[in-house]
This record gives sequence, structure tokens and C-alpha cells, in this order.
Amino acid sequence: MEGYSLVEKDIIKSVNQNIRLILTTLKGSDVHRPEFGSELPLLIDKPLTAINAGRIKAMVVDAIEFWEPRVKVKEVTLKREYAHLRIRIKYEISETAEEAELWL
Repeated sequence: MEGYSLVEKDIIKSVNQNIRLILTTLKGSDVHRPEFGSELPLLIDKPLTAINAGRIKAMVVDAIEFWEPRVKVKEVTLKREYAHLRIRIKYEISETAEEAELWL
């Protein structure tokens, strides 16, 4: 059973790393994959209005589910802490149905 746990943790670690890469890479900045990434770097400093919050949440879900097929996003929560926007992403690993979360 311990070996199984290690595999799951490795999957979660890998997924978290990929999600971070996807969301922090500005779409169009990778010359080999111009569609890779997201527009989060353009929205991160905008005022957190209801419209911008909705745009950010939708963009996060779309980018993750397109570029990280191993997961299904369950919830995206935004929280402003001083001058920083914190994003909590709850997701499910498709293969194992295990739920995990990531804070950015």
C-alpha cells in the first residue's frame, strides 16, 4: 500500500508543477506552442471586480483542463491578500478520483 501512496503523491506533485507552469506562462510566449499557457499574467493585477473574478476563474479552468488532461477542476477560489491575488484550485485526478488542491 505504501508504494501506491508514493505513486499518487508523485502524480499530484507532477500535476501541481504542470498547473503552475500552465498558469504562469503567458499565452503566446512559447514559440513552439503559441497556444500554450494562459492569460492569467495579464489579469493578475486587475481590480478583483465580479467581472474580472469570473474571467479569471473561467480562464483558470479552461487552461488547466485543456493542457492538463489528468485532472478535472472542481473549484477555483480567489482571495486578495494585501496586494497579492491568491488562487486556490481544487481538482480531481481522473485516473484515481483522488482530490487535491493547489494554492498559487
